Amino acid sequence: RIALYEVMPFTDRLKEMVLQGCSTAELKDEMIREGVKSLRMSGLSKVVEGVTTIDEVVRVTSADSH
Repeated sequence: RIALYEVMPFTDRLKEMVLQGCSTAELKDEMIREGVKSLRMSGLSKVVEGVTTIDEVVRVTSADSH
């Protein structure tokens, strides 16, 4: 088994957005701008490394809406 993970460094900007009640989509957009890889993107890196298949990544992760 291979672990997929998504790490969200809680920057001052993200903290401010959460406190202001931003939407999940807005938060996700900012995370992408800050270079955070989504769970699916982490999985796709594993596909490129030859560790897993695209079918498995799609099966166990939700689609990125962005």
